[in-house]
Amino acid sequence: MSEKEKPQSLLNNDEREMTKPAMDFRFLSALVRTAFSAEQSLMSWMRTSLSLFTFGFSIAQFFNFLEEQGDTSLSVGPRRLGLVLIFVGILALGLALVEHVQRLRRMKRQGLPKISQYFLPVYSAVLLLAIGCAALIGIFFKWSL
Repeated sequence: MSEKEKPQSLLNNDEREMTKPAMDFRFLSALVRTAFSAEQSLMSWMRTSLSLFTFGFSIAQFFNFLEEQGDTSLSVGPRRLGLVLIFVGILALGLALVEHVQRLRRMKRQGLPKISQYFLPVYSAVLLLAIGCAALIGIFFKWSL
């Protein structure tokens, strides 16, 4: 059996690297486009989560304000709804963040260039997640500013 007819399993690492075709430009540009698309999806989830945080916090605070102004005690339903909306926002953003990081790691193994691996949206999502957790804890314990 000649060197050219050797199966890939019998080649050593150096020989395998030499027989690998060069990375196709179209494949590389597709990876970069996919990375930007994943980044855009993460930012969309951030926007959705922020809306859920805001809506839940507003509902809870509005009914808290009404309770403080009047002598009557209101139902705990609106407060629970606010907590649930904030929790759903936290859960959605957390899952989107995990999926985004896993997707970037897979693309990095496929050859995604370092220039395409921006982490600003990831850091922003983590910060937004911390703000959501703070809002959830604040409403749960009825802390006010």
